[in-house]
Amino acid sequence: MPIVHFNKATDPSTPDDVRVNTTAVRFVEAAHMEGAAQASIHLLGQGTTAIPVTEPVEVVVAAVEGLVAATRHYFAGQPGKGGSTVHIAPSTVSYLRPNVPKDPAFWIVCFVDAFELRIVAPLPAGL
Repeated sequence: MPIVHFNKATDPSTPDDVRVNTTAVRFVEAAHMEGAAQASIHLLGQGTTAIPVTEPVEVVVAAVEGLVAATRHYFAGQPGKGGSTVHIAPSTVSYLRPNVPKDPAFWIVCFVDAFELRIVAPLPAGL
C-alpha cells in the first residue's frame, strides 16, 4: 500500500499532516475554494468530501502516479477558481457510461464506491 504525504490546507497546518493511500484515490483536481488549498484529493468512500492540500495539482498528480487527465463536465458552468481538469485513477473506476443520445456529449465515470463524475467526451486515452 503506497502512502504519500501532503500538507493539509487547514489552519494551522503542520508538515506532512495527511497521509494518503494512493490506491484509494478516485481523482485529483484544482481546489475550488479560496485559501491555502491548491489541490483537492477525492478518496474512495468519502462521498463528495475532498481533502484540500497546499501542494499544487502537478505535485499531487506526480506523487500519486498513473492518473489520467480528463475535462470535467459541469451543467451549471465551470466554477470560478481552478481549472476543469480532473486527474482520474483508472484503478478505482468501476465502469463508464456515455450520455447518449443526448447533448451535450459527456461520459459518466462510475467509481467502485458508486460515486459518479461527469467528464466531457471523448474519453481520454487510458480510461
